[in-house]
Amino acid sequence: MNAVVAGACEQVERLGGRALGIHAGFAGLAGRDAEPITALQARDHMHEPGTWLGTSRWPQLREPEGRLACRNAIGALALSGLLVIGGDGSTNGARALADAVPVAVVPATIDRDLDGTDLTIGTDSAIGYAMDAVDRLRVTGRALPGRAFVLQTLGAPNGFLADAVATAAGIDDVLVPERPFDLDAIGRRLVELSVSGSAIVVMSEAVGDAVRIAEDLASRTGLRVHPTILGHAQRAATPSALDRALGQAAGRAAVRALAAGESSFIGLTPDGAVAPVPLIPAATPSL
Repeated sequence: MNAVVAGACEQVERLGGRALGIHAGFAGLAGRDAEPITALQARDHMHEPGTWLGTSRWPQLREPEGRLACRNAIGALALSGLLVIGGDGSTNGARALADAVPVAVVPATIDRDLDGTDLTIGTDSAIGYAMDAVDRLRVTGRALPGRAFVLQTLGAPNGFLADAVATAAGIDDVLVPERPFDLDAIGRRLVELSVSGSAIVVMSEAVGDAVRIAEDLASRTGLRVHPTILGHAQRAATPSALDRALGQAAGRAAVRALAAGESSFIGLTPDGAVAPVPLIPAATPSL
């Protein structure tokens, strides 16, 4: 997200404008908690995960009073455009305000809960974090034969992130809510793989509890099965080169759309392409 902010600030300055950073998302917008930021300031944060501006889950935006507070703040801050970075909730919030000011949305979520984009900012970094864990589990498994591991990723409510990690790591056994799985069959494969250090299962948090799954597999196989839950640490993965480059490109594209007076959703592809498409205002916001 910080790379998006940096790219956006750079483009704003190229166009002779001024960027305001809004703290704590829509709640900060309603409270007019904003400050001018330069491209130089923003670049200083590109190596940091998350967002230095802060976020919030602000359900008040579902209500007319909350939307009115945001619209009043847009006027008071003299905003000519609003850049929103986030997932499904942020996108719906942006649509709720698109009748007040041009709004651009850059998809940034490891939950992959958005249509209209091949990639979301943060996904590559989250996969890389999990890959590092897989590599370490393989080293441990080779040193301690007869053990198996269950690695639980974030990404609910779907299994996209777990699937992506398993594919990159060459792991066949992956538990996701979209497909049925057979723990007996998985257990038999783990027994075979336990001598090589590759007895690893990847599961999405959307499936359930890794501790329970590990205990179940242990009882079926007789192996020592160890759960590793990445949890919210995965959200704070160090930004990858792809996320930094793509984030900056997306931020620049978003500002160009705003400068043209267009509300847009910035679709992203793994080859670094950005493709703004119209962002349709929501008739009834659903956040």
